[in-house]
Amino acid sequence: MITMSLLWLSLRFVLRDIRFRKFISMLAVLAIACGVAALVSLRIVSASARAAAGGVIEQVFVGELAIYGEGLCDIPEFIVHEVEDAPGVDRAIPMVFVTGYMEGVMAFIFGVKPEDLDYILECKVGRKFADGEENVVIVDELFAERRNISVGDTVFLKSQIGSIAYPFKVVGIANIGMKLQGLSAFSTYVVIPLKDAQKLIDKDGFVTMVMIIADKEWDTDQVEENLKTLYPNANILRREEVLGAITQIISVIDGLLSAVTIIGVAVAVFGTSNTIMSSVREHAREIAVLRAIGAKSRDVVVMFMLEATIFGAAGGAIGSLLGVMLAELLRRYIESSGILTMSLKLDPLVIALGFTSSIAVSILSSTYPVLKASRVKPLEVLKNE
Repeated sequence: MITMSLLWLSLRFVLRDIRFRKFISMLAVLAIACGVAALVSLRIVSASARAAAGGVIEQVFVGELAIYGEGLCDIPEFIVHEVEDAPGVDRAIPMVFVTGYMEGVMAFIFGVKPEDLDYILECKVGRKFADGEENVVIVDELFAERRNISVGDTVFLKSQIGSIAYPFKVVGIANIGMKLQGLSAFSTYVVIPLKDAQKLIDKDGFVTMVMIIADKEWDTDQVEENLKTLYPNANILRREEVLGAITQIISVIDGLLSAVTIIGVAVAVFGTSNTIMSSVREHAREIAVLRAIGAKSRDVVVMFMLEATIFGAAGGAIGSLLGVMLAELLRRYIESSGILTMSLKLDPLVIALGFTSSIAVSILSSTYPVLKASRVKPLEVLKNE
């Protein structure tokens, strides 16, 4: 059993060793901190990106299901009422989605009915358009900020397949969630009345897709079967499929970034192992004296394992803090790049994982040099002295 006196003696030995070997000790702690920082930051950013991407999909893909056509805009608008009458369907939202240009920049244009806007967005400035309004637009806030666009301004919208640019009055500015960055300028998302979107592509009476909001009392699978019964040849997409595709992409990115974490952990392992091995060599005479006066191998193991634990704890604490700071920097970079708007999800379990893994890695990486220290033979060491 390890006594308090042994622990106290070991602690004094370790603190003295760290004090006289500051530079080497700092390098060991820094190596561990770098590995932990990489682990914590990447896990936080990954979880935050998943949540943000999920939020974007839920914002744009407002229903659990969507019926879409084969072409750009080939679903008759009149089927919306038929779909709403299908068992398990709470609401059907017709939408036109088309790519185009606004102010010379690529724009992703959503056409929706005024009564469906509550399902799509919330205006931060201005208002939503009302029933009967024409040539009005709600602009994404990031693009509005970049181009100094305000409520009341007039912008020009043109579809990629059209030749005419129509003037639209900005009535609202909203956070539509996801932004994309081109080579030289930002793309943007805009929302306009459904009739205006149909006019842009000369497809009056047709929509790109119909979003289906299922009744909460119905199972989504059953609602999908009911729709397939109603429209056997319809293309039906589930929101879970879109989320699954996004999750797969993020998982691939996670796998690539994990290589950075592995490199950091490898540096921490070699750094800690080298530091403890150096300490064992430098203190061979002291270990021999301790063994000669009755210290056991276990006592020597405790001393050097305690040193490794202190390195791990210090590196884990510093690395966890650096990891959170690095995650915030990565978040700002991602947002500034226009890829995704997200907030950090600080999971205590991730920070705890980083801290505990630093201690575990330090102890495991010190196993060989510590075992070597415990096998020091006093007579051989003292004879060489």
